[in-house]
Amino acid sequence: MKKTNLIFSVLMGISMLSCSVDQSTGTPVEEAARLNITFIMDADAERLDNLGNPVTVPEGNAAQNPDFEILGLHFIGLYPDKFTPYDEGVTITSTATTGSGGALAIDFDSEVFFNEEINTLSVPLSYVAAGSYEYIRASIGYQKYTIVYNLEGAETEIPDWPEGVDDNIDVDGIVASFLGYNTYIGSYVIKDQTVTVNGNKAQGYFGLETKGNIEGFVFTQVTQGDAPQTTVPNPINDTSPVPEGSCVVTGQFPSALVIPANATKDINIEVVVSINNSFEWEDANGNGKYEPLLGENVVDMGTRGVFPSVVD
Repeated sequence: MKKTNLIFSVLMGISMLSCSVDQSTGTPVEEAARLNITFIMDADAERLDNLGNPVTVPEGNAAQNPDFEILGLHFIGLYPDKFTPYDEGVTITSTATTGSGGALAIDFDSEVFFNEEINTLSVPLSYVAAGSYEYIRASIGYQKYTIVYNLEGAETEIPDWPEGVDDNIDVDGIVASFLGYNTYIGSYVIKDQTVTVNGNKAQGYFGLETKGNIEGFVFTQVTQGDAPQTTVPNPINDTSPVPEGSCVVTGQFPSALVIPANATKDINIEVVVSINNSFEWEDANGNGKYEPLLGENVVDMGTRGVFPSVVD
């Protein structure tokens, strides 16, 4: 699997150019200063636990770096210090919730989705309260990425598997995972296959699609499951916990982000999101391969740390 270091920009009011033109005079008009937030999904970033401490993959489990395609966010906020309650930060964006599935849930279709092509949006700094901010938080609602898994067990688990063909074969699988506390999903497309839900799904729900051609045997598999754990790093949990079951990740700036009153220059932020061995499973036979057809279960698919910084 290739190294993942995709760049997604969180930019909330459309501005493709740095200035516009007064149509009546032809004179360039300077655009208002903007806050630009760029997310970098980094497999080499430090791997943290729920409390922001460095952690390795525990004995009995194995993990891999997913090859990212899409990131979906429900919320982004800035926080002055470690004592600021979760619901008292400055909101940069927050997407819709719905009761269509019963209990209140994130509306999947309303999330802000990012990929390699969507990277040129921004929020005017006039929308952000002037002040000093030590922390950024983001509610990650959705992830779509590719993993590698092994077909061991296909001889008995996949109907019409060709006789005499060894099933010890590595294949790519596309994962669509939902990390929000509760998400209302009408339907979603994994790769080519559409999964219809029309209801709420709790944090950890995922769909996995695989297509293959093994010596002329063509197969498509779609499986659904629930990861029992989603790591949500929050280094200030003691003073500013996030709602239980949410996927609101927290990161501290090396030095405080300062938003001046009446800002005249853009401010650019990079947020490195660690996906260092973020797809983790029970490795029953200790071979380091994900083998779901042998009953190996996903145990965690949360991100592994958030590291924001202000850049030129």
